[in-house]
Amino acid sequence: MPNSDAVEPLLSSIAKAERHIASEYGTQMVGVMDTIGAHPHFAMPLQPGKVAVLSGRPDIDAMYKASVDLAAPQASRLLSQLATDWFVFIENVPTRLWIESGELLTVQTVTMFVTDDANGITGEYAWQRCYPPQDSAATGDVPLPERQLDLLERHQALLDAIGAGDARALEALLEPACTWAQRDYLASTAGGKITDLRSAREAGAYIARWHTEMQPEHVTIINRRVTDWFVFSEELWVVRPGGGEHRQCRIAMIYPVSQNGLFEGALGFGRDIEAPSPSAGTRMGLSFWPQGVTPDPENRAGYPEG
Repeated sequence: MPNSDAVEPLLSSIAKAERHIASEYGTQMVGVMDTIGAHPHFAMPLQPGKVAVLSGRPDIDAMYKASVDLAAPQASRLLSQLATDWFVFIENVPTRLWIESGELLTVQTVTMFVTDDANGITGEYAWQRCYPPQDSAATGDVPLPERQLDLLERHQALLDAIGAGDARALEALLEPACTWAQRDYLASTAGGKITDLRSAREAGAYIARWHTEMQPEHVTIINRRVTDWFVFSEELWVVRPGGGEHRQCRIAMIYPVSQNGLFEGALGFGRDIEAPSPSAGTRMGLSFWPQGVTPDPENRAGYPEG
């Protein structure tokens, strides 16, 4: 396959995301729905601390119309970007003008746009940072990313709990009032359905049901980014729905992290379940080498100086 054929789906994905972003600037949101596909799902904080989970064009159109009286986007500064053939993930430092107060507010956000519809995006999942960076507790001339290493372990523990259907282990990693908004593979709906779970207990109960029905065998990490306030990962789950043939679910998720180091939620979506890729039977994208060996902050095992 020519390299241009491999690149074109990525360019198309970026074009749909950027067309949507551009439609929000200086437009009073007129025309923004022209950049959105047939079966959209959104999960985002419309105001600080208030996460909205929306499905369908009517609800999302109403959200955009109402937003005109709240805030007006002024600028975006994209610190990082990851593009695939079906989503674009960005870290942003945007500035908004809050209408009532007249205040210009610049914040730090992450956003994932799902771009799997020819007519535009079908999802937008976002989170805003609400606390300052953590002070490093590392010793030595070059501080190690202690919090990121801890969150990498916690993310792996989260995936392990999901893979085992262990509701109690999952709940221990979540803030009690977390938001769990991901594609619901237990429902059969055109364009997919999104969960809207608002507690660790609800998330744990859902994952237990998901595990019983989907019977996951392993997960491969395709892409992952760990920072001190969120983890982003694209995951390929190999499952056996109802105990039948092997299938795969390809999902992309934002896992925001609280100041206490617990996950405040899981926001994202996934492709339609499909036959497994030829190499999907092998678990890949491991976090720690040798497999299963994680850094130990007490004795420094696994660290360069350990």
